[in-house]
Amino acid sequence: MITLDGFPQNKDKYIRLFEFFNEILDICNDLNITPILDGSLAVFAYTRNRDMDVNDIDTSVPEAEFPRLIKILEEKEISYKLQAWHVLQVLKGDLKIELGSAEYYLENLPKDYQALQIGDYRIKVLSLSTLREFYKRSMEARAEGTEENDKIKYERLKVKYEALNSAKP
Repeated sequence: MITLDGFPQNKDKYIRLFEFFNEILDICNDLNITPILDGSLAVFAYTRNRDMDVNDIDTSVPEAEFPRLIKILEEKEISYKLQAWHVLQVLKGDLKIELGSAEYYLENLPKDYQALQIGDYRIKVLSLSTLREFYKRSMEARAEGTEENDKIKYERLKVKYEALNSAKP
């Protein structure tokens, strides 16, 4: 099990983001949905790089669960956007939690996870080797893009991928 303590450089936003994430984890728990952490928070957990920012939290859940999640979000009056690219974004001011389709984003990746303890919460996180492969594939997909946004995303992904390659299991 990995225990996460400490903060990325954007500590104030991270604290607010994590409090919001706790709300979403509670909803998932009530619905018996197990999110899998797969974005920059996962990178931070493995690298402990306090110079990085965690601006949102990315997880994967079964896409078939989106309607049940949306129902509860609406009942609790929590803002969300269902995106065409297989992502349910949950929003609160400048905070964003992304619930991506596990079937789409984790397709053909090893089902290899670790447990990550953050405060009182334990969440599944992609293993270090799987997270590296996840970022490698994401970089390759962005490298083919022609939009300016693809180039920016590629560079951000590359920095995280390189950090993951330096991390020790």
